[in-house]
Amino acid sequence: MRLIIVLIMLFSSLIAKNVLIINSYSIQLAWTKKELEGILSELKSRKDLKKYIEFMDTKIFRPTPIRMYNYFYYINNKYKNIKFDIIITTDDNALNFVRKYKNYPLFKSAKVFFCGVNNLSLAKKLDKSIYTGVFEKKEPLENLKFARKIKPDLKYIYIVSDASVSGTLVVKQYLQAFKNIKDIKFIVINKQDLDEVLSRLKNYKKNSVMMLLTPSSYYRKGKHVNYITASQLISKVYNDPMIVHTDIFVNIPNTNIVGGKVTDGISQGKEAAKKVIEYLNGTPVEKIPYTFEKANKMYLNVLNLAKFGIDAYSLGYKNAIYVNKPTTFWEIYKEWIITAGIILFLIILFMFILAVKNRQLKHYNEQIQELNASLEEKIKKAVEEISQKDQILAHQTRLAALGEMIGAIAHQWRQPLNSLAINLQMLPELIEEYGCDENKIEEFVEKNMQTIFFMSETIDDFRNFFRDDNKKTDFSVKKAVEDTLKLVNAQLKSKKISVEIQGDDFKIYGSKTQFQQVLLNLISNAKDAIEENKIKNGKIIIKIDSRNRKISIIDNGGGIDESIIYKIFDPYFTTKELKGSGIGLYMSKTIIEKYFNGRLMVSNVENGAKFTISFNK
Repeated sequence: MRLIIVLIMLFSSLIAKNVLIINSYSIQLAWTKKELEGILSELKSRKDLKKYIEFMDTKIFRPTPIRMYNYFYYINNKYKNIKFDIIITTDDNALNFVRKYKNYPLFKSAKVFFCGVNNLSLAKKLDKSIYTGVFEKKEPLENLKFARKIKPDLKYIYIVSDASVSGTLVVKQYLQAFKNIKDIKFIVINKQDLDEVLSRLKNYKKNSVMMLLTPSSYYRKGKHVNYITASQLISKVYNDPMIVHTDIFVNIPNTNIVGGKVTDGISQGKEAAKKVIEYLNGTPVEKIPYTFEKANKMYLNVLNLAKFGIDAYSLGYKNAIYVNKPTTFWEIYKEWIITAGIILFLIILFMFILAVKNRQLKHYNEQIQELNASLEEKIKKAVEEISQKDQILAHQTRLAALGEMIGAIAHQWRQPLNSLAINLQMLPELIEEYGCDENKIEEFVEKNMQTIFFMSETIDDFRNFFRDDNKKTDFSVKKAVEDTLKLVNAQLKSKKISVEIQGDDFKIYGSKTQFQQVLLNLISNAKDAIEENKIKNGKIIIKIDSRNRKISIIDNGGGIDESIIYKIFDPYFTTKELKGSGIGLYMSKTIIEKYFNGRLMVSNVENGAKFTISFNK
């Protein structure tokens, strides 16, 4: 049994593949740690691999020729009895080391898989039958877009890096990508001495963003400064956003680093290891292509962006990785707490104001109750006074109309009375000429009786107009117009004013007497305007619009001054000086609105004024 176990172990050792993982930097460097973590996590399922791990630590020990020779001597002695089938390198220095000593027995038969390599020109130089892996191709243009988003007035970009091989290569990549950008000035600080970098940044341009590329190999007074301390010292001098290209730099505390499109260490390690597995599964190395940008991801530093007033989640990156998120209760719920505090303050303020208002309202209620006792009496008296004033105004209006009627009667009777006087004077001559001829006497009497009948009919028309019964009926608008014109016809003729009635008739409900009073006032105003302005061919047109239930009185009396037309319906406003009372149009409007539920409006037309009475349909 023991022999079988030994044979199985011997057979396993014969078929197992030996893998040497050489890292350019120390395991203490977060980037190297992530790359190695990605490689090992992807290879852990392969039981047919024996893995050996080495670290060159070239951040501290620069890869001079003598150092590289000594390192190879150390490696060669350490593994002189092992034949390596696969070599995995992380970053440029390890790959360059393997390339230099590839033809030595230790490395000669091994296939080489790399990750984190910045020297993109190697893609055209390496032997594809031996080498494949992941190039660390940065995305400067994506980071430029990010810079424009967080700094809309961007004018300058500081490209800052240490003077390491990797750092210098990345600087070249960025400058090559930016060569066609004309609206931004790029300021490069590619130095090894950190104090010199800080001095150059002391008076930096304010409308700028920094691209912090590789801060891992800075020296100060001859001593190495790690990337954390270096980034923090730079942030003390440069107070604007800093964009990085590698994931380990995204969340350095006490810096102004806001994130960027970065190369991801774990993803690069995994991608390189996947190529190893693909090779182990039978795919020739030359059939396994290089990877350039697949391992890059967008990282956003939430709290650092917030320092510059930027909400990381509103920048529009769908698959971004968010770091440095709020962790304390205050940081997580700050906006909610502030909002709740404001609402609580407003509620307390509202309740305080409400309490004050309630006390005031109670005081006001007491005052109102005291006022109400006297106010009802005052309102009652005011209503009585208004009613009395309305009655007085109505009475004044009728008196004014009576004055108009007396003038109208005088005009109506003047001609018949003249005829009667002449006829009576001619009676003796008639008797002397014809004697007591009955036919002539009868003809004389009949002629004069017609005159008397006309005068009697005129009196009836005036008496009907002034009957104060205010009886409401459905009456003809056109008949009301015609009856009103009979009262003033003689006056209009004496002034040589023609009247024309147009349109079709319709009926309205109300007091015909009140309506005629309005018509009489409007016609009299038109007559006065024509007479005052000495219009030779005076004319009044009365349009009856049955479809729209309107009546318009239009004259050619010169119109109404636009500066006063808006107040002609005001009580006691008149343009007739001593002749007018100023209540005719006011009462006319009141009658139409109050008793006929209609409207009385005025406007100027060509050569005159137009009063329109409209009734609801």
